Amino acid sequence: MPSDFPATASHDASSETRYGVLFEQAPVSIQILAADGRTLRVNQAWEELWQIRAGSALMAHVFSADYNVLTDPQLLAGGITPYLRRAFAGESVAIPAVCYDVAALGGNGPTRWVTARAHPIKDAAGRVVEVMLMHEDITEQVAAETALRLREERFRSLVMATSQIVWTNTPDGRVLEDSPSWRAFTGQTYEEWREFGWLDALHPDDRASTAALWRDCVANRTVFETRYRLRRADGSYRWTAVKGLPIVDAGGGVREWIGTNTDIHDTVLAQAELQEQHRRKDEFLAMLAHELRNPLAPISAAADMLRSGVAEPAAVRRASEVIGRQVRHMTSLVDDLLDVARVTRGLIQLDNEPVAVADVIAGAVEQARPLIEARAHALAVTGDADGAWVLGDRHRLVQVLVNLLNNAAKYTPRGGRIALAVVCQPARVTIEVRDNGIGLDAQLLPQVFDLFTQAERSPDRTQGGLGIGLALVRHIVTMHGGGVAVYSDGPGTGCAFTVTLPAQPEAPGTGTGLRGGTP
Repeated sequence: MPSDFPATASHDASSETRYGVLFEQAPVSIQILAADGRTLRVNQAWEELWQIRAGSALMAHVFSADYNVLTDPQLLAGGITPYLRRAFAGESVAIPAVCYDVAALGGNGPTRWVTARAHPIKDAAGRVVEVMLMHEDITEQVAAETALRLREERFRSLVMATSQIVWTNTPDGRVLEDSPSWRAFTGQTYEEWREFGWLDALHPDDRASTAALWRDCVANRTVFETRYRLRRADGSYRWTAVKGLPIVDAGGGVREWIGTNTDIHDTVLAQAELQEQHRRKDEFLAMLAHELRNPLAPISAAADMLRSGVAEPAAVRRASEVIGRQVRHMTSLVDDLLDVARVTRGLIQLDNEPVAVADVIAGAVEQARPLIEARAHALAVTGDADGAWVLGDRHRLVQVLVNLLNNAAKYTPRGGRIALAVVCQPARVTIEVRDNGIGLDAQLLPQVFDLFTQAERSPDRTQGGLGIGLALVRHIVTMHGGGVAVYSDGPGTGCAFTVTLPAQPEAPGTGTGLRGGTP
């Protein structure tokens, strides 16, 4: 037996040596703590982690009675001390991440994020004699996670700040990740728009073509670029420009799709309106050429007859009348063109003065009467304009009513009825011109006061004119501070044009009372 003792002692020494080597060379930071929280020993990985070197004043401080992990201010503030106390009570404890700044101990070491495990070392009686504290440096992981979180926060902020809809899809083209901007625009719930439910928010006429294009782009990993009408939460549809990009991973496959929808509704409507304006302008120019060319044939024929020098006096008179009539027609066309050009460019100056409403109506009826009678229409003028005044340009106001009366005469079949009614109130004067003519389609009503609309109303050109009279009406009435409106129940039901002007206090002199009648 005695001979065994040296062998046992040798074995213990060998184990202690191996333990010391393992402790020092362990890749994990290890700190051995006494049962009261003081530091007894640290390994090389601990020194590297905290940059506290053997022989330094800071290392001496760590091993001194002045430093205790259970009273360390940073561990107290970080909520770590309760975990340590559990370990000192005999429990093996996983300690959550904490940021520790060595500079707070008076050194120049780094700030590190670490997680730890505190494991109690017990004697044969089960008493805790030491605690082994092992640290894992997660500083780079925390930095990467923080950077990712900041990028995600910036991305979310950008999404919230932009007026665009931002969305992501899986590599095979399905919707899985939520898009608050999509849901806010369309009113769809997540369950309604996930997978391929987003197609339900598209205009029915756009769904099939969009779905086919999306499937093709997903299959070929090409950029998805299109535009479609997207239903808004209020039920209206808005044109959106759509672009989706395949995001490629390191292996060359598609990791996900990221895309946006941009509201371009106003731009699309503006472009459509511009195209419509160009179309109407082109039709107008063709119509103008036709209108100006028509009088040339009778003028040329009359001129040839006069040039022959053998015509009878009656034939000469008829030729002269033809030339005069066609010249007056051409002059009227040119005057209309000049008028609309001056009005739309703001070159017309009104001669504003108190004007009797009765005088305006009488002047307009007088000028429109030849066309009304030529087409055998019955004209009824009703209302009492006696004592009613407006501030404006008498010539231009007469022009407004003449245009409305001539318009009614042109677009009412022969033998029709035209009514002019005036209602005078203290604040305003309302004049209505109503006919039982060809009427207007509901789609044309919003455009009737636009330039060149007449070509749409009369493509066969049987009524004549350039289609700019109503545009002049609106401009002139607006210049007088009034408004003009049109109403029709549809084709074949006639039209009613209403002009409203601000009334003025009674001016010197009186107008002519108007009563119902047929000129």
